[in-house]
Amino acid sequence: MPQEKYDYEILDEAMNNAYDIIIGNKTFDFIMERTGECSLPFDIREEEPDLEGMIEYFIETEEYEKCAVLQRKIDNDKLFSREKLNA
Repeated sequence: MPQEKYDYEILDEAMNNAYDIIIGNKTFDFIMERTGECSLPFDIREEEPDLEGMIEYFIETEEYEKCAVLQRKIDNDKLFSREKLNA
């Protein structure tokens, strides 16, 4: 049972680190310099973040403000990608 709590803490840290990086609150380097490590739910060098998966996670943790911010990012990304196609 204690291992499950530890795994949950790692996941929570990873999701919050990813959120802060995605919305621009912190950089990967800032987190690394401050804590010496940076857990993430994806490899930022090779993968796009799973914003919808992150929204699901933050719904489960009842952090609805983060859900709204991530949903706006998804909506804005779709809008800007459509504008590029129409240009």
